[in-house]
Amino acid sequence: MKIAIKTIWENRSGQNISWFHPKAACMGSGKLLMTLQSIEGSDYYLPIHKSVSLDNGETWSAPVPVPNMGRVEIGHNITEGVCDVVPEYHAPTQTVLAIGHNVYYRDGHLFDSLGDWAKTPDPILQRYPLYAVADRDGRWTATRRKLEIPDLIDASSYVCGCNQRVWLGDDQLLIPFTFGLWGRRDRMGFTALCRYDGHKVTYQERGNILELPVGRGLMEPQLCRHQEMFYLTLRTEDGYGHYAVSRDGLNWGDMAPWRFNNGETPSMTNTQQHWLQLNGKLYLIYNRELPYNRHLMRWRAPLLIAEVDPARMVLIRETEQVVFPVMPEDTNAEFKSALFGNFHPVNLSSGEALILAGEERSHASYQSNTLLARLR
Repeated sequence: MKIAIKTIWENRSGQNISWFHPKAACMGSGKLLMTLQSIEGSDYYLPIHKSVSLDNGETWSAPVPVPNMGRVEIGHNITEGVCDVVPEYHAPTQTVLAIGHNVYYRDGHLFDSLGDWAKTPDPILQRYPLYAVADRDGRWTATRRKLEIPDLIDASSYVCGCNQRVWLGDDQLLIPFTFGLWGRRDRMGFTALCRYDGHKVTYQERGNILELPVGRGLMEPQLCRHQEMFYLTLRTEDGYGHYAVSRDGLNWGDMAPWRFNNGETPSMTNTQQHWLQLNGKLYLIYNRELPYNRHLMRWRAPLLIAEVDPARMVLIRETEQVVFPVMPEDTNAEFKSALFGNFHPVNLSSGEALILAGEERSHASYQSNTLLARLR
């Protein structure tokens, strides 16, 4: 596999904007629509923006705000924002469906999230999915709509941000979720079947619940369909990444930790993974512990990719490649390198894909570049 890296937007100089969470939908004929937002602190994001490419990601338009996907004051010096948005193109309706979730801030910081909930009478801060819809010309026809799941109305959170979903037929999609309950720190997971008509997402049913009650439990599940089987990969806090397999995308077998074909179990602590399919092969994109990155937070550099053997559900060790390397800036100092824990792939064709990432450089006041890797 050939991998070529380029910088989309530069801000290591601090003279521009640090664009983070870049995620794109491929609309065909070379056109892509990206959602992204600027970052000013740990999990502290400004409003959702969009950018468009007309040449398969070679060049991008200047980001502009998505209407009604910014911050809303809700009282008590708390603002509600939107983050972790993933856009996907729906060919039958020629629309882009962009789903993320809400997030709370106070005093310039993330507020009351990731399992640290306190259910108080005023306010009750539930986290839930929010979505927006754009037509093929990039005009937003619906924004900041809540995706309702009736039997989770009393949950502390149910979210599907940063995830990969699967379209079924013309009007259905499978979405992986995690959810939390008041008084319980770890989150659980499931997939839900929803209907999409080009305007609205409607919940239909969900499958069995997956659990791993270690730390914050299950986070950022990613779904794919490959050779008529469905696969989940999940971010966990037990030191590994986990996967599960299903025949229908709703009912899942037991989770298991990822392993290499040589029997090694890689350490993938608390970092998301993503699927990629190229030329009929299935790949996993991930971070893991290596001899030279142990000084980095959660080993979030380099970003790696390896082919999956679906028959054995193992990563083929000899196919592992570096997507984004450890940058040569500060490789011997703790927390002093660009990290790649938030990234997203998009297919351009059966044999070409992009992986988009915003550098996370907390040691440099989040003055970071936005990068693109082209895989062929």
